[in-house]
Amino acid sequence: MTDRNNRNAYPVDLRDLLARASLLLSLTLLVALTAPAYASPYTPANPHTLSKATTWLVGPERKLKTPGEAARLAKSGDTVEIDAGVYRNDYAEWVQENLTIRGVGGMAHLQSTELIPNGKAIWIVSGNNTAIENIEFSGARVPDTNGAGIRHEGGNLTLRNTYFHHNEFSVLTGAYPEASLDILSSRFWFQKREGTFSHGIYVGALKRFTLTGSHIKGTDRGHQIKSRALQNHILYNRIEDVAGGNSSRLVDLPNCGLSFIIGNDMQQAESTENIDAIGYGAEGCDGRSARQRRLFVVNNTFVNEALNGTLVKNHTDGDVLVANNLIFGGGYFLLGKGVQENNVSINLGFRQPGSWAAPADAGAIDAALALPEEESVSLVPVMVFDPPLGTAPRATEGPLDIGSREAPR
Repeated sequence: MTDRNNRNAYPVDLRDLLARASLLLSLTLLVALTAPAYASPYTPANPHTLSKATTWLVGPERKLKTPGEAARLAKSGDTVEIDAGVYRNDYAEWVQENLTIRGVGGMAHLQSTELIPNGKAIWIVSGNNTAIENIEFSGARVPDTNGAGIRHEGGNLTLRNTYFHHNEFSVLTGAYPEASLDILSSRFWFQKREGTFSHGIYVGALKRFTLTGSHIKGTDRGHQIKSRALQNHILYNRIEDVAGGNSSRLVDLPNCGLSFIIGNDMQQAESTENIDAIGYGAEGCDGRSARQRRLFVVNNTFVNEALNGTLVKNHTDGDVLVANNLIFGGGYFLLGKGVQENNVSINLGFRQPGSWAAPADAGAIDAALALPEEESVSLVPVMVFDPPLGTAPRATEGPLDIGSREAPR
């Protein structure tokens, strides 16, 4: 006879079975609710769905062969890593926010050998907070000759260790008063347009433009740097023409802007098309406040190979300070309204080949005037351009020297 009161008589009774099923269901739901979401690296993600940020790998041996493919798949917050190599006639538009795009294992070279189909640029960038690193752009051309390596169409854009050469324009931006462009340790060489002038870098009416530790040279007929930004920080760069070069101004700020040009190596060729190295307000500064009509040109070295010339020409009634600058060659430090203080001019023949520092007997050693902070910006240079790219600390012994760098002791 079976004892129904003995639990060992049945392996599992009904109550145990129901309890265990309930526990299993609860655990399954808990795992489903707490597991992190993940978007496949090769499946477009819904931009409205929270998901783990993805790193997209691009290269000849990768599933994604070109940056253009990655641009169509990436979402905001992602990173795109592009293997070093040449990507010919591949064009992309980047609309995502908080995106990082970088070359790995060397520079990824975006080369155009045809008229660009989108009529604008190799890359069009319109997302906010985009960072681009270790990328090279060349050959950008379009029918209206305004082809650019990058067309910046809004948002904050940062370029690090980028290289633009032999384009109609390198970077071309529109007028976006809430946007910024920050360029660090980059090269802009030999931009040229057929039948007209180019500009090495052309910045529209952005909120802020910053250029640091970069090398700009060989622009054909136009300005090496042209910026309409409301605020400009051009610090510790090398801005130069080449032998027989025909560029116009080294820096043109046609609509004024609160601007700081500090610690740069600057060179103007004998064959320049414009003997004014820095122009301020040449196209008028309507709509700019008194604060946005201030220019500070401090501790630069200007090698002027032209027979005459001017370091700064002020076309406006704005406030301009030109101080602690060194000129090798003839010319003026300032034409137009402003204050010029403590600048030194030296005959070009006394310049040591390749040197940007004053010779020992020029009266520039330990002679820089101490300047107060302006607009919360220090006017004391603390870095120097460190070729081929980047900056290094300015090593001082005693008071600061006049010019872009300290003379050898």
